[in-house]
Amino acid sequence: MKPLIVIISCLTLCISLQINAQSNAIGLRLGGGSALGTEISFQTPFAQNRGEFDLGLGGGSNWQTWKLTGLYQWVMPIENNFYWYLGVGPSLGSWNYVGRHPTEKKEGISLSVALNAGVEYRFSEIPIHASLDIRPEIPIIYRGIYGWLLAIGVRYVF
Repeated sequence: MKPLIVIISCLTLCISLQINAQSNAIGLRLGGGSALGTEISFQTPFAQNRGEFDLGLGGGSNWQTWKLTGLYQWVMPIENNFYWYLGVGPSLGSWNYVGRHPTEKKEGISLSVALNAGVEYRFSEIPIHASLDIRPEIPIIYRGIYGWLLAIGVRYVF
């Protein structure tokens, strides 16, 4: 599972280096309502809208999980520095569990269509975006629990 995470991270980095660096943002998406809790979040502009890529890693003493989500988001102004957005994209994840006995090993994958809606405030004094969003997922291949994923995002704009 770790080599796959490294490959996905490298691909995400390569894609981000090929894209215009103006108004990119990187930070954390906190919460999420799942075993992931916190995701590393990267946003990049596409015309007047944007793409968002989130990588979440989670685990405990006897289980591990990861999830990569890519969203295309339509961003619309509300007033002053407030915006709202809607998004859609794929979400791919994997998990494994090893119980007290060797026969209690379970693992699975999930592939979902992720929907996204939220509000965002862009600070004018400092290069930070703060957001609150919800991300329900429609399962295609489902082996895990991800739920509705309500979260707060904080990203540094560069």
